[in-house]
Order: sequence, then structure tokens, then C-alpha cells
Amino acid sequence: MLYNNTKKFHLTFFSLVSSLVLLLSFFSSCTGVINTVDPDGGTSNDAETSEDALAEDVEVTPDTSTNPCESIDCGVHGSCIVAGESPVCDCDEGYRPEGLSCVEEDPVDPCEGVTCGSNAHCEEGLCVCDEGYEGNPETGCTSILTEEEMARTELIDIARAELGYCEGSDDRPYMQWQPGLWCYDFVAWVYDECSYSLPSPLSLPKYYINDLPAGWLPKPGDLIKFNIQHYGMVEDVSPDGETIYTIEGNVNSCVTTRTVSQSSLEYYGYLESHF
Repeated sequence: MLYNNTKKFHLTFFSLVSSLVLLLSFFSSCTGVINTVDPDGGTSNDAETSEDALAEDVEVTPDTSTNPCESIDCGVHGSCIVAGESPVCDCDEGYRPEGLSCVEEDPVDPCEGVTCGSNAHCEEGLCVCDEGYEGNPETGCTSILTEEEMARTELIDIARAELGYCEGSDDRPYMQWQPGLWCYDFVAWVYDECSYSLPSPLSLPKYYINDLPAGWLPKPGDLIKFNIQHYGMVEDVSPDGETIYTIEGNVNSCVTTRTVSQSSLEYYGYLESHF
């Protein structure tokens, strides 16, 4: 009886010890920490020891990947950005990427597509008259007239306004001074009506037809003396100077225009000497 009880006790104790060992093993596997007794009587942490050994055995490889924009300088007018896997320059307004830098965009010509009139050109997007010309540059500019040219133009305008007036049916001042002989009085009156202070037509210097300066041509407003006792005014002249277009008074008692040849003239009274 005693023997059986003793055997039972031993079996029970052995079971308890076995269970305790299994429990400790399970706990160690969960925590990764196993304390062991070292020869000096202390304890050591098996987990720490294992991590240290692992750190010694495993070589840590540094991250060698780099930013593609790391060494790119797009300049002061842009910055580098990554597009896909490549660096590109993102440029400020007015600049464009060229390679891996930002360059100024080509300037836009403000005159591109601008059409100006004759004797005019474009400047900064606007039409302006060429030097020596005036007027509307979009439709066309005309030559700036000198004082002499403006006086001659005014003389012709005044004379043309009298075309068609006739003695007997019209009462014009130049017809009253010498009735029936007012051809010169007509020219003198036109000179007086001009806003420019002009001398008397008869006081103008003269170029006689048989002694004209080489290359000289009469101009609008010059006095004409015919081979007969008759006067008129130059309206225009042909390029060769042989054909003269005139405005005359007292031709069949009227103010009219005519075309005459230079051979029918005695001299010109020329205005340029006054200016």
C-alpha cells in the first residue's frame, strides 16, 4: 500500500514538472527572451545576444537611389521637376526650356501683320509716316510741303476757283480795273488773295525762253508772258518742259485753262527767288 502511494506521488510530481517545463518553453517562444544563467551566476538575455549576432552577420546596404534633379540648375528663371524618371526645367513666364536650362522666349514682333499706307511704316505696332511725310499713315502719307510749295498750291487753288467767270455776266474785282484788258489783273489779284506775302507778279525775276537755265522747269504759280501782250499763270508742266498747262484771265472774256507750247511764250516770272 505504501509502495503504491509513493509511486503515485512520483508520477504526479513528474507530471507537474513536465507541465511547468512546457509552460516555460511556450512563454519563451512568445517573448523571444530566454534568460540563462551564465557561469558567473548572473543572467543573460538570449534575445539580445541573438540580435547582436544578427547585426554582426548582416551587412546593411545604404539606399543608393538619387533625385534626378539633384545636380540640375535651370537658372534663376526656372526650377527642375521630375517628369517620369527624367529631370526637366519648369520655366517662368516669358522663358522656355532649352535642354536643362531656361532661355528667354523670342520676342513677338508688334508689327507682324500690320499693314500701313504709302510713305508710312510700322513702329511698335503703330503706323507712322515716313520722314518728310505727313497725313494718315494707315491710308497713306503725303510729302510735307515747304513754304514755297504751300504758297504755289494755294495760288492754283485760288485761280481754279475762278474758272468759268466771264466779263459781262459776272462781276469780279479783277474785271473792273481794266475792262477788256484784265489778263494781268487776274494774275495780280490771285497773288493778292494768297495768304502768303507775295510780290507783284511783274516784279518777279524773269527767265526768257531763249535763255532758260539748263534743267530748269517752270512751276505752278509762275507768271507767264506770251509773245503777244497777254499774261497767264502756270498750272502744270510736262516732264520735258515743252507743254505748259495754264490758267488765264480774259480769254474770250473769261477765266479758263489752256495748253500751250513753250515756243508761244516770251518769258517766265519765277517765284522761287522769293523763298
